[in-house]
This record gives sequence, structure tokens and C-alpha cells, in this order.
Amino acid sequence: MADTGAQQKKAVAPYGLVLALAALGLLLVLLLFRADRNAEPAVDQGPIAKALVDNLMTNGVLVDYDCEKTSAWVNLAVWTKYTRDQRSNMVVSLATVCSAQRGTYRISVLDYDSKREIAAFDGSSLKLE
Repeated sequence: MADTGAQQKKAVAPYGLVLALAALGLLLVLLLFRADRNAEPAVDQGPIAKALVDNLMTNGVLVDYDCEKTSAWVNLAVWTKYTRDQRSNMVVSLATVCSAQRGTYRISVLDYDSKREIAAFDGSSLKLE
């Protein structure tokens, strides 16, 4: 009987090794697929930014913008009703739209009445008042 038990153990050992190697291979394949996701190009934000800028024009925040002058004019009374994060998203969206038109991420946001700069974005740093 001892001989049959030893034969069973020897027969099971290769299957365990094959199963362990298969699991390791599957893990490596999954890690490779996960790494490929990081290499995908970023989604083009131009259409989303244009939709947001159009919405800003409609709801009275944005009075006008001129990408050639890298300027946008806002209604300060409406502008201040938004949170700091929302205002920063508005400025970056304006810069994105102007980038599509002119090729540069640069915008100055001015109060329409006082013509005072209240926000700016130059492609790397955001300034909010």
C-alpha cells in the first residue's frame, strides 16, 4: 500500500506545478494588459470644452471671448456664484477652446464692467482671484 500512495503523490506533483505556472502566466498577462491602458492617448477634450463654453455663454457667466486677444469677459455677479473648482474648470475650458482655434493655451478672464483680470491660465499655471 505504501507503494501506491507514493505513486499517487508523484503523479499529483506535476499537476500542481503546471497549475502554479499557469496561474503565474495568467497574472503576468493581466499585468501586461493593465500596463497597456496607461499607454493609450488622452481623450480629445476640445468638443467637451466647446460645449461648456457654449453653456457659459447661454447661462450668462461668459459675456464674450476673443481667442486672438487671449481674453474672455465674464459677468462678475454670476461668476462669483460658482465654486473655485468650477471657475478653474471654466478657465481651463476657455483655454482649451482657444488652443483649438489658435494653438496656444493662454487666456485672461476679465470682469466685463471693470476690465480687471480675475483669472488667467497660461498652459501650466492657473491664477484665480
